[in-house]
Amino acid sequence: MAFALIPFFISLALLFWWRSLVLFKRTVEDVPTSKVKGVFFGLNEVKGFVKSDAPLQTYLTEEPTVWYEWSISEHWKKTESYRDKDGNRKTRTKSGWRKVDSGGSFQSFFLKDDTGELLIEPEGAKVDAPSTISLSCSPNDPLYYGKGPSGSIANSTHRRRFSEHSLTPNDNLYILGPAKLREEVAQPMITQSKDARYYFISTKSESQIIRSKNVWSFIIILFSFVAALVVPVVVISVETGVEPQEAMLENPGWIFVSGLIFLAVASLFYLTILYNGLIRVRNRLIHAMGLIEIQLKRRHDLIPRLLKCVKGIAEYESEVQELVASFRSSGSNGTSRDTADLGEGINQGAGLVGGLFVLSENYPNLSADQNYGSFMKELLDTEDRIALAREFYNDSLLALQDRLLTFPDVLVAKWFRFRAGKNLSLLPDPEMAQAPKVSI
Repeated sequence: MAFALIPFFISLALLFWWRSLVLFKRTVEDVPTSKVKGVFFGLNEVKGFVKSDAPLQTYLTEEPTVWYEWSISEHWKKTESYRDKDGNRKTRTKSGWRKVDSGGSFQSFFLKDDTGELLIEPEGAKVDAPSTISLSCSPNDPLYYGKGPSGSIANSTHRRRFSEHSLTPNDNLYILGPAKLREEVAQPMITQSKDARYYFISTKSESQIIRSKNVWSFIIILFSFVAALVVPVVVISVETGVEPQEAMLENPGWIFVSGLIFLAVASLFYLTILYNGLIRVRNRLIHAMGLIEIQLKRRHDLIPRLLKCVKGIAEYESEVQELVASFRSSGSNGTSRDTADLGEGINQGAGLVGGLFVLSENYPNLSADQNYGSFMKELLDTEDRIALAREFYNDSLLALQDRLLTFPDVLVAKWFRFRAGKNLSLLPDPEMAQAPKVSI
């Protein structure tokens, strides 16, 4: 009877494999792409090219690399005697490949795009790297003993297969992984985290990854369905002793019931994937709003320091008083979670920053002040991060809106009453870039 349950366990294992592929594919689709400068804590999707000032060297091809794996396999072939079920002695030939050596290494590297550089620690990541060599050769090839072991395995045919995969400098990468704060500087990095479900690095594009997962998920669910249909055939065949073909023809009803049970279980799996996916997209939208609030709070803390720095120079007193009044009237401390209030806070702060820029342009001595320059550098960085956080929010919102409008997600969304939020304007009001005029 245990033999009869083998198709059942195969079908179940394939079903779980299909579920993991669909979960990964939907995660790739739902997580917005962040710029390097806009990477925040949590799961991020970033794209760029590899940068390394001191790369490693691959073992087989001896080319520069930041991550590589290699293996060497040797072919064997042997003839053996055996007795068949009637007791007659026969011979048969077996052959195959045996791995005789393997290895690999990696180093931290930077992912670079048009906004900056991001440190990547590839340890623990699932890496999909292109092949740098795939070669089968005989002992006449210098590679055979030059990189392979000096001895041979038993029953060797003296053919070896060399394989290597590598990430090289300037390779374009897609990375889906968790970010955390670096220890030496206050900057994020992508590295393995025990709390993160995915850490994936690939030289393929996002569309290629999604397409590949779609194909594999279809193939696997198809084989899982076929295995489920085979379960009653094998059980009946084992219990009654009839041939599987005869058991299949005489018991179509059981096969139909088995198919219905499989479809019900697969549908339940898919329903949980849809619901949990909508929850994750909604939580990512809430997280994106929180990121904007953090940067607004940072800006709110920086502006008083800048104003205090400028106020120390009496020549600029009237302009400073206007900025102080504007700052006090804005009250934008980033504590509100309402989308409209967030947008208003972003624009009000942009006006204050614009006023500070006008001061620095009108008074060269102020621009030369070290404290002022340091504060303005921090504020500029904050403004860039606010813009990137706002872009991340809008992309997260778009992902949620797409899910709420596409089939079959729309059915689950209506059933559980999911709602989308509101967009934040991509750019502040042009008038906000001008120096605020406040009468005091």
